[in-house]
Amino acid sequence: MRDSSSGKKVLLTTVYTSGRGYYDYVESNTFGAPLRMTWVRRISYGLRFIKQNVPEVEILEYPTWKEYVRKLEEGWDVVGFSFYLNEVPEILEMVDVARRKGVSEIWGGNYGALTEAVQPYFDRVFVGYAEGEIARFFGRRVKKLVHPPLIGIVGTTFGIRFAPIGVLFTTRGCGVGCKFCQTPSFCSRPSEVPLESVGRVLEFYKEMGLGYVLILDENFGLLRKHAEDVVSLLHEHGFMWFPMVRADLLNERLEEWRRMGLKGALIGIESFDQSNLDEIGKREHVEMIKELIRRIRLSWKDRGTEIGGIGYYIIGYENETEESIKGSLRELKEFNPGFVQLCVLTPLPRTPLWRYLDEEYGIFEKDWHRFDCKHLVWNHPHVEPGRMEGLLRWGMKEINSGHLFRYIFTRFPEYVRGFKFYFRDVCLANLMDASKHYYFPSD
Repeated sequence: MRDSSSGKKVLLTTVYTSGRGYYDYVESNTFGAPLRMTWVRRISYGLRFIKQNVPEVEILEYPTWKEYVRKLEEGWDVVGFSFYLNEVPEILEMVDVARRKGVSEIWGGNYGALTEAVQPYFDRVFVGYAEGEIARFFGRRVKKLVHPPLIGIVGTTFGIRFAPIGVLFTTRGCGVGCKFCQTPSFCSRPSEVPLESVGRVLEFYKEMGLGYVLILDENFGLLRKHAEDVVSLLHEHGFMWFPMVRADLLNERLEEWRRMGLKGALIGIESFDQSNLDEIGKREHVEMIKELIRRIRLSWKDRGTEIGGIGYYIIGYENETEESIKGSLRELKEFNPGFVQLCVLTPLPRTPLWRYLDEEYGIFEKDWHRFDCKHLVWNHPHVEPGRMEGLLRWGMKEINSGHLFRYIFTRFPEYVRGFKFYFRDVCLANLMDASKHYYFPSD
């Protein structure tokens, strides 16, 4: 879209795909399962926020290579890329083609743009949330951030769809300072998404017939008063909701939030070894995390108020061996925290972990594809890369195989208060276009 004030035609895009892609929450953690639960990757949440608040830009989300090249033929003054670290090789291909097509200015943003080795390929790099900077490029400012509608579809690798889910962001940024996390470098000062805008998007989800909301803040609840106001809105609209939240905060609020519609959570377990939690600066205690998991498991027996979750767990700390990793994964399976997203300890640029591991052991990997938290990219003192990745696959199979579909077919229908509502959600999911754009009119 060409803006009359700047005279510039700006396209923002993501990495190209094969036309079929999934978010990493579930699909990549069910190793060996022929039928896997998925969350189809059709929407770039960051680009939708920019488009909602800076309508002068045009966005292109997860195009195929042919779709991307065809779009370039329309002629653009600026092409910007929103990407993650493991997408860098494909992004550089896209940058090269854009320059050869005569694009005069190339932008880079999102977490991938934090990588200093990649930044010289771009004429301008955006660190953090970019609505304000991009609006200034067009000679104006964002007076108040507006949250766009963001609807995802939960389904399976065979194309079966279960339910539409409204995605919600209530805050931005995190200053806790876990040593493996890039968020403090991306946006260290947490800020609120205006409550008025949160309420508006929840009303939209209700009007669309949605029953579930997934809150993807870096850490829901960091801004306590704002979080409680959001919870009240969720309860008022009758949503079942699932936040990404620290274990200590969830442990504190569990019973209260259950009464307000909480049905699950995404929590960072990270390790059952306290020295590992201390090493990464997690600022939580193993016994507290275990107690939270026990409380969640007990809730499964309480029909009508049960909750479940996804637990994030890391293997490959510097003190670990093959045997200790297997032992920790067996303990994790025994605790049964719900579905588990397993990761290998991965240094990411501009984090304390990157600096420490590079200085102490050396980061040997040069292929950015492998910085996806599923590969060992540094010189571990006790475990070879191939063995570490074998342990990851073993853990996925040991802990997650078959778990998710038992979860869906035994407990999920209860979440929707009976077959009638479950059937309605399946119908909605299969009628909706997962890639459709929804925006609120500009004020």
